[in-house]
Amino acid sequence: MEENKETSQHVYEDEYVILTFNNELFLKGDDQEDREKLCEVSPDDLEDKLTELKKAFSELQSKVEETLAGDVTLEDLTSLEDEINSSKAIGDYDELKEQVEKKKSELAEGEADDASGEEENGEEVSETAEEEEYPVPEASETKMEEAETEKEQDDGDTAESEEEEQQEVVAEDEADEESSEEESPLDYYKEIVSKAQELAKQNDWSYVSVELDNLSHRWAEGPDADDEQMKKLYKKFNDIVDDFEERKEQHYEELEKKKKENLETKKELLKEFEGIVSNETWTATRRVNQMKGQWNSTGPLPNGKGEELDKRFEELLDTFNDHKVDRLVQKRQKEEDNLMLKLTVLEKMENVAESMTHETENWDDIEEQFEDLTKQWKKIGRVPKEKSNEVWDRYKNAQDEYYDRKYKYDPDHQSKVDKFTHKKEKIIEEAEALLEEDDLATAARKINKLHRRWKKVGNLPQRAEDKLWSRFKSATDAFNERKANNQDKIREQEEEHYQQKLELIDKANEVKHTDDFEKGHSQMQSFMDRWKKIGPVPRDKSEKIWKQFKGAMDEFYDRRREHFKEVKEERKENLEKKKEILEKLRELGKHDDPIKAVDIAKDLQEEFKNAGYVPIKHKNKMWKEYREACDVIYDRMRAAKSGDKFDQELAKADLDPEDRNEIQKLRKEYNKIKKEAKQLEKEVLQYKEKKTYFKPSSGGNSLLDEVENRIEEVEQKLESKQEKMESITEKMDQIREESGG
Repeated sequence: MEENKETSQHVYEDEYVILTFNNELFLKGDDQEDREKLCEVSPDDLEDKLTELKKAFSELQSKVEETLAGDVTLEDLTSLEDEINSSKAIGDYDELKEQVEKKKSELAEGEADDASGEEENGEEVSETAEEEEYPVPEASETKMEEAETEKEQDDGDTAESEEEEQQEVVAEDEADEESSEEESPLDYYKEIVSKAQELAKQNDWSYVSVELDNLSHRWAEGPDADDEQMKKLYKKFNDIVDDFEERKEQHYEELEKKKKENLETKKELLKEFEGIVSNETWTATRRVNQMKGQWNSTGPLPNGKGEELDKRFEELLDTFNDHKVDRLVQKRQKEEDNLMLKLTVLEKMENVAESMTHETENWDDIEEQFEDLTKQWKKIGRVPKEKSNEVWDRYKNAQDEYYDRKYKYDPDHQSKVDKFTHKKEKIIEEAEALLEEDDLATAARKINKLHRRWKKVGNLPQRAEDKLWSRFKSATDAFNERKANNQDKIREQEEEHYQQKLELIDKANEVKHTDDFEKGHSQMQSFMDRWKKIGPVPRDKSEKIWKQFKGAMDEFYDRRREHFKEVKEERKENLEKKKEILEKLRELGKHDDPIKAVDIAKDLQEEFKNAGYVPIKHKNKMWKEYREACDVIYDRMRAAKSGDKFDQELAKADLDPEDRNEIQKLRKEYNKIKKEAKQLEKEVLQYKEKKTYFKPSSGGNSLLDEVENRIEEVEQKLESKQEKMESITEKMDQIREESGG
């Protein structure tokens, strides 16, 4: 991605986000303080992260539209607003918030007529609520009063409903009296216990308290009965009441505890809000919206603690909103200024692209100029929302035009792009081939390696990069889907690989004890090659078996190293032995009797060969010196037997082996030329003899002329050979003189 190259401030920037050199991804804001950090992500993983965050915004947008399309309350909208403020995504948040605010305004207008009535009754309802929250368990009369008050509120204010209720109560009492006349005392009390059990399961604390108190009165007014079974029922009834009272008391304790926690939460929010206002951080709009949602969603507070806090929060909110309006005006002006700057830079970018032709030569200067303009464009902040897409599209078109023309006219750039394209197409082909791979476990590891290779290949112009990335991602997504649908098969393959590697571990454990270190080394390398080719094993077993396999190899190679330490010392000793033998052979090269020297040398040669290996770095040198010393001995012996005076003199001469060898080579060349010269001398004699066969003639003779020409040619060749022989003789004499022989 060419436009993702580093700028002086950011690694990456678009209309919504920026990526810093610290790998921190921020939502854009008008000022640096207004930027919200989304996450940390490396440039290599940025594309995937941007796609993920844009998808998250799309899902959030769908949820907002779905919620607003249904029946919603102000609480629903507040909750939705809080979710928008706390979400981590990339998109046009301003538009979402406008939709929610518009819906809230519509609901607020519809409920405006009911607001005054609620305020008039608010104080009375609050007092009644406090009484309901704190009933006195021991005083049955107080419970009755609370129940009656609660019933009056629940049933309404009409006298007609009260009369109906009283008639129902009288009817129930009469029915109970009639029933009590018919049923036995034991059944009467069993029914009370049964009702108490059902009531005690509920969490309507005030209602259950009153009803249990009524049952207690019924028990007291019930028929006389004094037996053991009645005592057990009475104890059971009291236990039920006690358990309920204990559970109710625990509930109110937890409620009070939660209220205190809510109070601390609001105090912390208030403290943070006061800090924002006192520091004049008027750009913290997103955080203030989050705080507003948290404030409204925080539960009840202890009595008398909420009104003052709410008042202070509203004061801070009004102060913040007043400054927010001023800031929005400034923001709009800044966006207009940014628009003018971006249009100016875009015009320059388009001019640079249009200036590129087949005659262009200063490509480095043009690239530097275009990159500088790109950096300038990225540094400029947001433009007005209604112009954002238009400006962005024009920027993308300028980028595409620049790289299209550069590819067309710059051979070096074309070569680079083609190279990167080829590499990425090859990676794509490998990824697509994995879709047909039977060994899914191994293929899964390969797909990860392909992703790493992709990141190492250089970036292409954005349009080409997007096209190839889409194809590569399509292949990897298809493979991952296949992988997800074949988890059982992958587990089977990993288990099969696991068994194969266990077999290699057994073999390595057998070889690790061998003393044939060369063969053992070969086998261990073979095991390692096989290990690498076997596919992956279950992750929870991978490290364990690798340690076992590596442990066997380490044990073998530790023994091998110790062995070669001993061998190394032994070879050092062998080297010293061979040096001593070599000195003796050199001395034999000067022996008075060359033939006898050969007989002595044979024993030394045998001793040299049996001395064993020497360190590898000395091997070639020692062998060369050994051959040279032996050659001197045997050359002197051959010269002595040949009877050639020159060879005999050479054999007796005190020469270095290299000088002796050089003279021998020159001597061979001399003899060869000498033989050729003798042949030429014979030819000259033959032609001269033929010349005598011709009689003198004044008219000339072509055959005679040809013989004379041939004699002249051969004599010239003979002269050349003789000159070479003299030159070789001079070289041999010079070598003898310089060597002191």
